[in-house]
Amino acid sequence: MALNDDAVFTAAKGYILTAPVGTAAPTPTAIDSFNPNTGLSPWISIGHTSREDLPEFGFDGGETEVRGTWQNEALKSVTTEAAVDFVTFSLHQFDEEALSLYYGVTNSSSTTGEFSVAAASTSATERALLIVIVDGPTSIGFYARKAAIRREDAIELATDEFARLPLRATFLKDGANPLFSWISLDTDVNPAP
Repeated sequence: MALNDDAVFTAAKGYILTAPVGTAAPTPTAIDSFNPNTGLSPWISIGHTSREDLPEFGFDGGETEVRGTWQNEALKSVTTEAAVDFVTFSLHQFDEEALSLYYGVTNSSSTTGEFSVAAASTSATERALLIVIVDGPTSIGFYARKAAIRREDAIELATDEFARLPLRATFLKDGANPLFSWISLDTDVNPAP
């Protein structure tokens, strides 16, 4: 692998946005020129997220097992549990959008200034997900056409830091489309040797 200095970055700033499931990925040029003040239509920012707990990409499952026959005890490696990819992050804003994502329900109250949960929900809110990471002139986008967003953990309160709504976005297949994509002009996936 050749050294590519342009492909090294620090997650100095970042923005998490959602849109309806199936919203097309922004182009590398749109990611490169992303401006949080003007946004990226039709993507909507979910607001302030934790600087201490940056988005963390992970996966569950993907276990394999070696199986054999009487003639060859290590004939084949098989996947016994499918891998599921996700990202976790914490919201700091306690507004209607954030609470809807956290609880997996829409506001059942018609009273201004009140968010009510009519019944406990274990469901997730499905959205397209876009994370834009900015490091000076370098911008990288992470895009998932379909993600199930739900609460990851209990609401965290403290007297010396912002309260948090921990969320998990699990990436779901949407037809023949890729599960997720990384997008950037600055990180050519096929750099010249």
